[in-house]
Amino acid sequence: MNHGTIPPSIDSVLPQVVGSQLYTTLHNGKQARVIQLNNAATTPPFQKTLEAVNSFLETYGALHRGAGPRARITCDKVEEAIARIRTFVNCQPDQALLFTQNTSSAINMLARLLKLESDSVIFTSEIEHTSNNLPWRYNTSAEVIEINAFNNGALDYADLEQKVQRYGKRLKLISVSGASNQTGYIPDLRRMSALAHSCGALFFVDAAQLAPHRPIDMLEDGIDALAFSAHKVYAPFGIGVLALPRHLLDTTPPDPGGGSIDMISNRDIIWAPPSERHQTGTWNATGIVALGASCQVLMDTGWDNVIRHEKELVNYAAVMLAQVPGLKMHIPAELYKSENRIGTFPFNLPELHHSLVAAILEHEHGIEVRSGTICNHRLVRRWFNISEAEQSEREEKIKGGDRLASYGIVRASLGIHNTHEDIDALTAALTYISTRGYSLHYKAMPSLETFEPE
Repeated sequence: MNHGTIPPSIDSVLPQVVGSQLYTTLHNGKQARVIQLNNAATTPPFQKTLEAVNSFLETYGALHRGAGPRARITCDKVEEAIARIRTFVNCQPDQALLFTQNTSSAINMLARLLKLESDSVIFTSEIEHTSNNLPWRYNTSAEVIEINAFNNGALDYADLEQKVQRYGKRLKLISVSGASNQTGYIPDLRRMSALAHSCGALFFVDAAQLAPHRPIDMLEDGIDALAFSAHKVYAPFGIGVLALPRHLLDTTPPDPGGGSIDMISNRDIIWAPPSERHQTGTWNATGIVALGASCQVLMDTGWDNVIRHEKELVNYAAVMLAQVPGLKMHIPAELYKSENRIGTFPFNLPELHHSLVAAILEHEHGIEVRSGTICNHRLVRRWFNISEAEQSEREEKIKGGDRLASYGIVRASLGIHNTHEDIDALTAALTYISTRGYSLHYKAMPSLETFEPE
């Protein structure tokens, strides 16, 4: 009897990353596999991405800066990579791509290109990542209005709708993170884009955390502009991406330089075509090729497979972390199981400084995490219920060089390469620390915001 084809296991279809079997020597002399749980900060490259980069470098030549076989091959490979990136986010013909240093620089670029006046209004949330907060305050004259958000990272859509009604045509942009680096929360992008478009505003998404975990469809989701970083998408070769309406480029570049002009004289400047004048100097061709390769790997893997693996692992991590004695999870475990969140888990062991916990995990267990406020000071402050008086006291200490005076959390964040064994290692280490303590003596390093073994 023919029962059909047996589907492959999820592990057999997931891409390999570089360094997944890296070992380190702990302070007790034992060897331990490095557990990579700081993926929201940066991801390792896919093996296929590294192979694509190495192949590209064999014929690397002057991109847009010369003629010859290597220059021609380089231009062709870069154009192929750009096409893959456009497909990855479903960028439309009336939308252009600019390549920047990272997401922060992309958002700053967009803020300056919009050239909004002081009577314009921008909406963002009150618990946004710093990269989607400060650029709007320092690179535009527009008034920034914050949308209410809850302590679990969810947005207050009723408040958003009321403010859309209130500000009407003054609203020029709604800007939101596509997924939170702190809580894993994914907002309803289509709902928000519909509200923006109802009054003629643009809808922008900071997709730094969304891009590696969920498919992006700029057309279907109504996204007018979008930014993300290659180092979050398994291509850590130093570029960010800004997708935006082409008409915004038909202006003087905010950062002019080599490559931004076709001719200059004492009388006039003839700018290069809009798609070129805003990307001055020599482009990071290697970074573009790397990102194109990683985008293709994710598309070839299939988003159904990526999401199936991630959701199962997120659910498992939520259950396991909730069992660690004394561990404070700032996002309830049940929300990871009932909602569409990516795998970022903020927590504390209340009796220990957050940076000390991260140091113990590194030096005694070989586990990589991140600690601090992690670019979202106001949300972390809420979790610790910090009064104005205490805030002022801590700020003075930080100004004096004691960066450990800040409140903060420990964050574990998952990538496509993580496994149940990684979660088991983390929960076992945290359980050991919580119940039995730690073995080494640690010295505070206030200026570096860390602890080091003595």
